[in-house]
Amino acid sequence: MKKYELYWKNINIGSLIETNWEMRSYGNISFNPVLLIKTSENRDLIKLIENSVKASKYLDEGDDDNYDRMCEEANNFLDLINSPDWYVINDKSEIIKILCPMFHENNEITWQDK
Repeated sequence: MKKYELYWKNINIGSLIETNWEMRSYGNISFNPVLLIKTSENRDLIKLIENSVKASKYLDEGDDDNYDRMCEEANNFLDLINSPDWYVINDKSEIIKILCPMFHENNEITWQDK
């Protein structure tokens, strides 16, 4: 299992443990407790994570109406979603640029290298 630290810009979102890899990496996240303190800098980031968790849940449940609603709400976060500032740092302190990750229930996460 590989371990990483997840960042958006200079904000440490949490620690990742990769449990599966195919086309995308999949694993678990332990959120950084400091992230939970809403500030003007991370408010939209927290909302994006909450939206992603809900969208993932609705997708898994086959609830197309609510999934579509979450996708519409995600348009409010396109600056974060399309940001080039997502990255992970591995246990060798190497920075690996990634696409915006997808957050799921039970602290699960999916991410993909750029």
